[in-house]
Amino acid sequence: SKKARDLLKILIARRGSTVPREELMEALWPGEPASRTSNRLSVALSTLRTVLEPSGRTADAPVVVADRVSVRLDRARVEIDVEQFLADAEAGLRLYRSGDLAAAEVLARAEVAYLGDVLPEDAYDEELTRLRDEARAAFVAVARSLARLEESLGHPEAAARHYQRLLAVDPFDEAAHLGLVGALSLEGQHGEARRVYGQYAERMGELGLDPAPFPAA
Repeated sequence: SKKARDLLKILIARRGSTVPREELMEALWPGEPASRTSNRLSVALSTLRTVLEPSGRTADAPVVVADRVSVRLDRARVEIDVEQFLADAEAGLRLYRSGDLAAAEVLARAEVAYLGDVLPEDAYDEELTRLRDEARAAFVAVARSLARLEESLGHPEAAARHYQRLLAVDPFDEAAHLGLVGALSLEGQHGEARRVYGQYAERMGELGLDPAPFPAA
């Protein structure tokens, strides 16, 4: 059921907050009267529960919590990959800022878990934009922290990999470009560093900006 999938996406985007039934009906069937869409929403909820709440789950611990006014998803009772990623990212960044060496493992787990934009097939869906932007920003912070951590440990090859992931997400990230150039130079890959610097200069030109000087070794 497409509407049940769309309903699930909205509930995930709201991150456990309650959503008024009227708001859900308008989002799923815009412009149609509530007298028509109320029953449709009930059907979509039933479909969603059939999938998320297998037989045997107790009625007092539903995944989809609904009453006559609102609906929400109990995040504690269902595994949501983007939520796990965000939790690992937050924990890893907190450890990194405190100087805890355990940050590397948590940050690495978060970086691996990020596979790209959240639900890219719904790129223009306003309900998902905030969650998508939040996850992307968290990934950028995670990858940048890992790159700097590897630099501090004298591992330019590993730092370069993190900078490359950053640039795959945002090819106009100036700090990532310069970080990658510096890491390649430290590895002794001077020709590749010059090539990457050229790409960086082209990107800045597209934005009408002057590139920063080639990083000193």
